[in-house]
Amino acid sequence: MARLNFTFFLYLSTIFLSESFPQNESVFTSELFRIILTDNLLLVLNNDGEEIYTKEFLNPDAYSLDMDGDGIDEFLVKDVIKSGYSQEYLLYVYNLLDTFSLAAEINSGITEPYETYVGEIEGLIIVSGNPDFSYLNEGSEIKMLPVSCWKFEDGELFLVNEELYDIFIAENDAYLSVIYAGDINDCGRSKEIKSLLACVYINSLNAGEKASAENFLKTYYLCEDLERFKEELNNLFNKGNNETGLE
Repeated sequence: MARLNFTFFLYLSTIFLSESFPQNESVFTSELFRIILTDNLLLVLNNDGEEIYTKEFLNPDAYSLDMDGDGIDEFLVKDVIKSGYSQEYLLYVYNLLDTFSLAAEINSGITEPYETYVGEIEGLIIVSGNPDFSYLNEGSEIKMLPVSCWKFEDGELFLVNEELYDIFIAENDAYLSVIYAGDINDCGRSKEIKSLLACVYINSLNAGEKASAENFLKTYYLCEDLERFKEELNNLFNKGNNETGLE
């Protein structure tokens, strides 16, 4: 009986501890704020312990990073929307200056966003997917999106595609290796990898390689509606570079 009571005590203790101390809690502190992410709930307190912001996410991953090199971190939350075997990403960027505020929300579609340093602008950028092209993945054998590049400056995010080159070429190198390894000899095969072809085309345009982009599409999109498809991609490309693309 003593052994049973001891086992039962341990069981109750485990329940109590798991309820009293959340297992999935991350705490971030800055000069003005205390940020607590417990499971999927974000809670922000000021120095007086007052609640100033809350938001519920789905599957968040939070981290802090100095995006503009001013010595003050920004707070980022990468949220994942899961549906069956697929998932999509939303990236939230928060200011941590005088007030805790949402600077931008980026819809990255099926492409997981990431930060990287680029020498061309001597700073960090955010690389995200461009969800304007998501419809091309319907029925496509390979599902992917062309990328967009963002720079954080003066508390805001700006599209900087036109200022960059290397990152778009690097993205395309991986795509082209897949294309060159395949056998594209008819329209049916071109349509099966339509989203992949679109990625190479749009990334090439972003890199300023218009002639190369057009020659690529003519070579690998072997369908009668080539001109219509190219116009469709061009319209989306122009739309994306004339708008912020932010939520």
